Amino acid sequence: MRKLSLELEELINVVNPEGITFGELLDTLRLSGFGLLFVVLSLPSALPIPAPGYSTPFAVVIILLALQIIAGRSSPIIPQRVHGRKISAKTIARIEKRGIPLVRLVERFSKPRFEILSQGRTFGLLLGIVILIVAIVMAIPIPFTNTVFAGAILLIGIGLVNNDGLFILGGGLIGLMAVAAVIALLIVGGLALF
Repeated sequence: MRKLSLELEELINVVNPEGITFGELLDTLRLSGFGLLFVVLSLPSALPIPAPGYSTPFAVVIILLALQIIAGRSSPIIPQRVHGRKISAKTIARIEKRGIPLVRLVERFSKPRFEILSQGRTFGLLLGIVILIVAIVMAIPIPFTNTVFAGAILLIGIGLVNNDGLFILGGGLIGLMAVAAVIALLIVGGLALF
């Protein structure tokens, strides 16, 4: 099994200096399935560096992919109107400079285990629902939260690539706990206004 960091490096080496569209990214990664796409789409927001405006467009594409997992698709597609949207060269450089070292660090701890969590229709449906919920909240521009939501999706993506059920479970639990915390804060904040 090839390392995820090597896959990312190869992808970056073929990227146009002006950036890459979501469609080109999908065409490059289609055979890798959903896992590598989740890694690439969550990495810019998962890095613990402020990056206003990054999360929402990436979260929208993650939502579309989650809906496909729920529908039972085995390979991803994206609508034509999203196909031409550009991922800037600056974002790609950010993935290369800070994202790949982060992936290298994380992948040292990831290996095939509890593989049932990365296979099967029932688990796929549950996983798709979890990713959908996390990505919806990630799309909302709430300060200081996107890193946690994107990090959860990053862990799920690495788990899917490596057939690592522990990473998938961990990413799902972190994401759902973060969603619950945001909902609780919004409720408390709303009650404080009255």
